[in-house]
Amino acid sequence: MTTNKAASSGKKYIFAAAGGGGKSTLAMLMTSTAIFKKLEIDIFDVEPANPTLRRYFKSMPPEHALEDDRPEAVVPFLESRVFGSNRPAVVDLGANMEGHVLRWINDRGAAVAEDIRFIIPLSKRDGITAAARIALNCGAASVLLVHNEAGGLDAEAAIADPAFARLTEEVIHFARLPQLGTTMADVHRTSTPPHLMLAGKNRFEAQGALTMIRAVEETFSDHPDFRPW
Repeated sequence: MTTNKAASSGKKYIFAAAGGGGKSTLAMLMTSTAIFKKLEIDIFDVEPANPTLRRYFKSMPPEHALEDDRPEAVVPFLESRVFGSNRPAVVDLGANMEGHVLRWINDRGAAVAEDIRFIIPLSKRDGITAAARIALNCGAASVLLVHNEAGGLDAEAAIADPAFARLTEEVIHFARLPQLGTTMADVHRTSTPPHLMLAGKNRFEAQGALTMIRAVEETFSDHPDFRPW
């Protein structure tokens, strides 16, 4: 799926986290914000069990979604599809699939590791282990931790955990995604990303969608290396 203007050339924004951390939602929000800004960016759904991006972006080429749920299918998909061109891309990596990618980076993916931006949303303490595994084993790839406040008290407990404090000593980049309000429920219910909701007839949904896009912009405002705009 492409839009109009060139985004940051060659970078692959890989969203990876434990299940339930908001990974796919944040991947969708970044993609929608990029499209709102009329940027060219490819979209890849590497989560066969729950292809969220495929539901939201229905014009996404079918070959950009991994349908084979075997672990050994991940690496060929990355090499042939995701890294088969120098175009920027958003990649939604299935929960618990990061191990295959990390082994690939440290084996034969080092040649492209400097183009990889891991974005790891964290909304509960259960996600700290997966976040640490990625951050400490990703070679030359860069990592951004995102405190996803949608987790409420669970999210607050996560950042108060000593394990999280130790992790932030290793990871330089840290951002915050605020709770996104009523419109987020409408986005999930209708599988309509914010940039499309903006074009709808419901002015309240349109205003909520614009507020959501501005919140995503603010989340990444201090981290230009982790956003395509």
